[in-house]
Amino acid sequence: MENSEWRDRLRSKGLRYMIRDDIEDIIKTENIERSKFHEYSKTGYLDIIRKFYFTFCDIVNYPVKTRISLTYNDLHFRADLSEEIIDCFFRTDEWSEYMDTIKAAIPENTVKLFLILSEGWVYEGEVGEVFEVLRMTPHIRDFYIISPKYDWFIAASYIEDNATMFR
Repeated sequence: MENSEWRDRLRSKGLRYMIRDDIEDIIKTENIERSKFHEYSKTGYLDIIRKFYFTFCDIVNYPVKTRISLTYNDLHFRADLSEEIIDCFFRTDEWSEYMDTIKAAIPENTVKLFLILSEGWVYEGEVGEVFEVLRMTPHIRDFYIISPKYDWFIAASYIEDNATMFR
């Protein structure tokens, strides 16, 4: 897509909806089965965001004032979580390599994941399909890949220029 076309879409829709539309287009054009990757329920997505927030964030020292912001710098993860920096850097020209490195950090027995985007969208899918969509969506800023058991997650941040696994 040309830069001018991308800027025009950004102006008319806003980044939040543009990313969702791009993901929907990827699902359709790549013939990704909805059973393997889909937007989470319109009535249940807030439950996933809340569970992520209340499981992994320091709600005592940084309580939610109005609504949960999913921007990496607005979240304060609990100090008792173990952190493992994933050896990769957030670069759009090396986006596919970045995704491969993050995917390699996911425990082998993982089948399904939740994907939460900083723009507020929540997706559920199988590992391969989640990363297929992520590889084709380089405009994402911050995102979180979460185990459905909520025992680990990976935070990828544009600002922090890396990805980190938390357990």
